[in-house]
Amino acid sequence: MRFRIGETNIICTDLERSLRFYCDLVGFEAMEPEGPAWHLSCDGRRFLLLGVAERSRERTPYCQIADFSLDLLVDDLAEAKRRFEAAGVEFVTEFEPSADRFFIRDPDGLVLEIIQAADGGG
Repeated sequence: MRFRIGETNIICTDLERSLRFYCDLVGFEAMEPEGPAWHLSCDGRRFLLLGVAERSRERTPYCQIADFSLDLLVDDLAEAKRRFEAAGVEFVTEFEPSADRFFIRDPDGLVLEIIQAADGGG
């Protein structure tokens, strides 16, 4: 038996708010709605943004509890930092100019790791 990855579900409390975050700010492409959800695409991968959660994730320190997180590769880490700051996004870690990554939270507290692409091409 072989398992393969299908869609990744992102479960949220407010579908419209999360849709704005993932599409307008992070750059995912909205594909089509399906009930209380939207199919999204990013870099050839499919996601299902599912707006059915009753409450947001508790803001615990990153890696303190078992969880998933999502890595996003960017071609300009400093520009990504400025973009998230301007939008009022919550940073999990302080931005270090010499670092190759930083961590943010989506509107429901899920952690995204923003990483400088090694090839500079995002």
